[in-house]
Amino acid sequence: MNQTQHDPGWVGWKSIVLGFALLWFSNRFGLLGTNVAVQREEVKIVAESAASAAAVAVVQAAPSKDYFGGLSAETRNEMLANIKWETKDDYEITGDPKAKKGGSFRWVSQAYPPTLRTIGRNSSDANLTMIQGLVYEPLLGYNADPFYYYPGLANQWSVGEDKQTFYFSIDSEARWADNKPVRAQDVVATWDLLTDSGIEDPFNNDFWRRFERPVALNDSVVMMKAKGMGWQNFLYAASALFIFPEHVLRDLTGKEFLSRYNSKMILGSGPYELVQAEQPQRIIFGKRKNYWAEKKRFSTGMNNFDRLEFVFVKDEELTWEKFKAGEFDYLPINYARRWVEEMEFPASQNGWVQRHKVYNFKATGSQGFSFNIRKFPFDDINIRKAFAYLWNRDMMMDKLMFNEYAHIDSIFENSPYKGDKVPKIRYNPELAREALAASGWVNKNSQGYLEKDGKIIDVELAYIKGGGERFFTIFQEDLRNVGIKLSLKEVTWATNIKEVGERNFSLNYGAFVGQLFPNPESAYHSKFADQNDSGNRWGFKNSRVDEILEQYRVEFDASKRVHLLKEMDNIITNEYIWAFAWYSPAERLVYWNKFGMPDTVLTRTGDYRDVMRLWWYEPELAESLKQARANNSKLPRKPIEIRGFQ
Repeated sequence: MNQTQHDPGWVGWKSIVLGFALLWFSNRFGLLGTNVAVQREEVKIVAESAASAAAVAVVQAAPSKDYFGGLSAETRNEMLANIKWETKDDYEITGDPKAKKGGSFRWVSQAYPPTLRTIGRNSSDANLTMIQGLVYEPLLGYNADPFYYYPGLANQWSVGEDKQTFYFSIDSEARWADNKPVRAQDVVATWDLLTDSGIEDPFNNDFWRRFERPVALNDSVVMMKAKGMGWQNFLYAASALFIFPEHVLRDLTGKEFLSRYNSKMILGSGPYELVQAEQPQRIIFGKRKNYWAEKKRFSTGMNNFDRLEFVFVKDEELTWEKFKAGEFDYLPINYARRWVEEMEFPASQNGWVQRHKVYNFKATGSQGFSFNIRKFPFDDINIRKAFAYLWNRDMMMDKLMFNEYAHIDSIFENSPYKGDKVPKIRYNPELAREALAASGWVNKNSQGYLEKDGKIIDVELAYIKGGGERFFTIFQEDLRNVGIKLSLKEVTWATNIKEVGERNFSLNYGAFVGQLFPNPESAYHSKFADQNDSGNRWGFKNSRVDEILEQYRVEFDASKRVHLLKEMDNIITNEYIWAFAWYSPAERLVYWNKFGMPDTVLTRTGDYRDVMRLWWYEPELAESLKQARANNSKLPRKPIEIRGFQ
């Protein structure tokens, strides 16, 4: 699901994961977010009154082919007459209006996906996440900052008075690749498939069963109802449900879908369709000539390439050599060493290959040491502080990671949720000694370890081979210098997961991936502190944090949610349950110089995957590149650092 962690400074980006502990959505364009809107505008209300209260009780289980929920036409018409619709026409566009259409783009990845299905068994794959956004579409798009929804397959929407019932009106122009209209029944059939145990996908089964079975109120309007209260429910329904065609699914069980679409794709409504699949070498997608939304505002400057080619090469060094030879168009650089030491190859020196380090506001996540505060020694906040002060991040980032990384100080680093009172801990042995002395750890024994009441601070750190030994040995020595014993133990991945899950650890190094829309309850609520295998690995308990999390879950005002999480961040970071590490503040990209792109290169909250939907083939640049290579001449080199959002 996550990209391989190539060095301890880089935690790879996340694939779409639907869940209450971790959720990452592709937006309407399969991106992690859209460009910031320049002004806050209210949605337009296009109807008079709220939905009938009867709507909240009518969504019940129904026969599998009854898409109307067993409701009479009269009842459905009454409900339709009482819906208060919203829409938004003046949203900020993501793409660049000057983008040109045409050309091709070659993308390289390590592993051919285990299936071409985007749901069901074996579908949790990073490439399938991108493919899903190419071929299929959700009901709505959204802008991340400021937050608002805008049209997708649905051009109107409504939230009922109970805040659990949602209505979507399908755009009358929306069409499948076979030119049949997208209908409300398609939403119902998609839910039926996702909750069918035959697809062998327990996570999706469980997640979508948190909603009642949708009801088609007519061919255009679908109603969805969440079983519980929560502000994220509408987000899930609107933007996480990628719709499949009912007229294809109608006679298929989940088990039949699983086998029939293992090596081919069910048709979609999105801008691309599968052209060719050659396992394990390549997958090719072509731009649909009859894409229904080509002229819609949300398509402006998007989906520009006529042909997208995914090529698969297992060996990363071979991938690098093939890129330098021009076999691939583009490559994200995950190694700091490569970025610093290997970029001046001939094609780069000549300007044939360009590179950018792009700074934006992608969700960062947390990485570092977690303290088990349930037991000695980390039940003492002063010992936790001392460990944090002895973690020499500055030296490591300078000497070992080429200054390509930045400090993490917050559980919401590089996001609007970062608190304004988080402590900025930097290496300081004197402050570490002061913290230890405050708890009575002053005197050393004959072996040089601090001793109190006959005990020393003796901690074991289990680590996975290749997961940071060079950093941990430096930390071990710095702890030893002030009188703390740290033992290092190499374990397997499975053993590490088991010991953390069973709380059989004192100190653990790990990462939580970033979330564009955080859902931190499973990590920090007290109710999970004493449960094995929960996200609360620290045993953290705080009554105010519990209150914040309860409020956050049902707070429908986005600005108030930001304030709640800022307060929570201030509380948690000042409890020192983390000794934070570092993050990469920028995406590092190299590409052959034949593409146009927005001035910002990527979107405000996106990552390296944005380019497939955002960039375009520039014929003039391509011709200049061709001539330069033929004549062995140089092209201008573009600025490396891109700070369009800062």
